[in-house]
Formats: sequence, C-alpha cells, structure tokens
Amino acid sequence: MRVLLCQCNTVFEHEVIACVRRGARSVEEVGDDCEAGTGCGSCRGAIKTILEEEAERRRGGRDGGAPEALFQLPLFKTRKD
Repeated sequence: MRVLLCQCNTVFEHEVIACVRRGARSVEEVGDDCEAGTGCGSCRGAIKTILEEEAERRRGGRDGGAPEALFQLPLFKTRKD
C-alpha cells in the first residue's frame, strides 16, 4: 500500500525511506533530496519518525536478512565495519 506522506509535494512514504537509506540524516536533507516537508510542514513529524526508525534499524543491524554481499555496495551499507 502506498502512503502519501507529503501532500504539498506528492511524496510517498517509500520515497522518504529511500532518501534516508541513500544518506539523508535530517528533515532538511530529506527535503533537499525529494522535497518532502518543504511545503506546509505538516509531514515533518512523520519524516522525523522515519529518520529515527531507520537510525534504529541501522544501529540494531536489522537488515531484513539481506545477504552479506549486499553490504559491500554503498546503497546497502548499514553495518559498521
């Protein structure tokens, strides 16, 4: 199911998650990447929650059981070497 997160700029939740997984670490960086949160600001709390959840996922090593080889690619780096 696709969840519209930012109505002002028509940005879906999965797009924000992709921004964070590409390296965005703040609401402002997400806005720079995909424009979410740059309009009225009502979605900024949800973006912050996604940032926190993704940071926790990285810290906890919850990678969904992805093969170790994927972590050699920059897009999938979530573990500390």
